[in-house]
Amino acid sequence: MSKKSRKVRSPKPRQETPEGVRFVGYEITSETIQDRRYQQLPEYVKDTIDRLHFEAQRKPRQAIPELEKLLETYPDIPVLYNYLGVAYSLSGNQQKAEEIVLENIKRNPNYLFARLNYAEICLARHEYEKIEEIFEHKLELSLFYPHRKRFHISEVLGFMSVIGRYFLGIGKREAAEQYYELLKQISPDSLQTKHLGKLLHPNLLVRLLKRLFPPNAR
Repeated sequence: MSKKSRKVRSPKPRQETPEGVRFVGYEITSETIQDRRYQQLPEYVKDTIDRLHFEAQRKPRQAIPELEKLLETYPDIPVLYNYLGVAYSLSGNQQKAEEIVLENIKRNPNYLFARLNYAEICLARHEYEKIEEIFEHKLELSLFYPHRKRFHISEVLGFMSVIGRYFLGIGKREAAEQYYELLKQISPDSLQTKHLGKLLHPNLLVRLLKRLFPPNAR
């Protein structure tokens, strides 16, 4: 097995008891998993998309017109909707960002990041009831993608982070903790892991500082 790939045990919430978690194995890789339609694009278009990936985050207003123009030519490339939605969100236009995300799900229902982006919007609004609907009540990657045995690490981190925060939001803390433990095993320093950790243990840093620097210490 490649050093960039490894087997993991991932959580699958039981339908009858969401607090309970059983585990299913699949492969996580850091190697690029490219969409077939993306692979067929001309190289200069791929280079443009790679550039816009960064510009959507750093110069979102500047990236929007170019992304929209590319979408007119290549309306079936899901990653373009993803970057455009991010650009609109970072530009402060949340309504337009949500419209782009929903359009992406409609056109590319199997594109995980479109659903993850919509789930992020719902979590921010505390609309927890929508999360299971977004993933068709299949809160495990191997259920949502039964024919896939290999996932990119960004897919796994994004999915586990969303589901972990969902469980925390509906009061299923034990399940959320299990997702957090798995995130720590997979990528302890990732933003997703740290975010869920802060939500679960908001006073951990305070307690650590008090332990290192007691109030009575001189």
